[in-house]
Amino acid sequence: MSSQEIRSFRGSDLREVLAVWNRALKKDPMTDLRFVAWVLADPDYWPGDDSGFLVAVQDGRPVGFLRAIIRRTPNDRAGLEPELGWLPVVAVDPAFQRQGIGLALLESALAWFRKHNRRRIWVCGNSGSAPGYIFPGVDKDDYPGGLALFTKGGFRAHRGSVAMSREVVNFDVDEYRRQAWETGKDVRISTLQSEQVSDFFEFLADAFPGDWNTAARGKIRAGLRHEILVAMVDGRIVGYCQWEGEHFGPFGVRKEYRNQRIGAKLFVEAVQKIREADGRTAWFNWAEDDAARFYGRFGLTATRRYSIFVKEL
Repeated sequence: MSSQEIRSFRGSDLREVLAVWNRALKKDPMTDLRFVAWVLADPDYWPGDDSGFLVAVQDGRPVGFLRAIIRRTPNDRAGLEPELGWLPVVAVDPAFQRQGIGLALLESALAWFRKHNRRRIWVCGNSGSAPGYIFPGVDKDDYPGGLALFTKGGFRAHRGSVAMSREVVNFDVDEYRRQAWETGKDVRISTLQSEQVSDFFEFLADAFPGDWNTAARGKIRAGLRHEILVAMVDGRIVGYCQWEGEHFGPFGVRKEYRNQRIGAKLFVEAVQKIREADGRTAWFNWAEDDAARFYGRFGLTATRRYSIFVKEL
C-alpha cells in the first residue's frame, strides 16, 4: 500500500516540484532560476511549516503541489489585506491525476487559510492585488482539470481575462498616433523624469493602490526609468504605463480622465519605444473585458483565456 501525505515544501523538493510543474503545466514552463525568484525570494514566502507552499508526497516522492499566499509584507498603502488569501498555482503530475490529490491539496490550503482567519480566497486575484501572480487565473482551454478542481472545491468563476499580443514590426505608429491625438492636445506624454518621481508615486498611491506601486518602485530602483511613460495634464500626472522588453504593463489612467484617448496616446508611444529597442511583439498576460476591447483597437488579439475564481470562507 502506498503512503501519502501533504506537507510544507522543503528545499530538497525543488527538482521534483519543477518536474511536476513542467509535466502538468506544459504551456507554462518553469525554470530553476524563475522558481527560486518567484517563491524562495518572495517577501511573502516564509519558509517552514507555515509557508503555505504545500507538497503532496506519495511513497516519498512529490507528485503535486499548491502555493497558498497571505501577505507577510504590506501591499503598499493597501496594507496586509488581512481578510484575503490567494492561490496562484496548483499542479498534479499527470500520472497521478484523478486520484483526489488536487482536492486534498486544495482542502489543506483552505484549512491553512482558515487558521490565518482569511475570509475570501482568490485564484489568483485582482489588478493591484495578486501576490505571487504568474497567471491571471485558470486557463480555460488548456487546463480543464483546474476548472473542475476549483468548481468541485466550492469556488465560483468570478470573471474572465485574456492574454493578448501582436507583432509590432508592422504597427502603423503614424496612423495610430494621428488617431490618438485627434483630441486632447493639452496632454503631454514623456518619459518619467527624476523630478517627477515623487509626484508619480503619489499618483499611483491615490489612483492605483497596491501591487502596481511595487512594480513601479522595482523598475525605478533597477535604473529602468526609461521604461516608464507618464501623461500630464496641467502639470498633473493623470496616467502612466511601463514595460519590460516586449512585455507591456502595468498601465492605467486616472478614472476621471478616462475616455479622452490618454490611454491611446500612452500605448502608441510605448509601442514605438518597444520597436526602437528592436522589439518584435507587444504582449501581456492579463486584460479584462474593457481593457481587451481597448487593445483590440490596436490589432492585439487574445492568445489565452482565463477564469478568475473566488471562494468565501
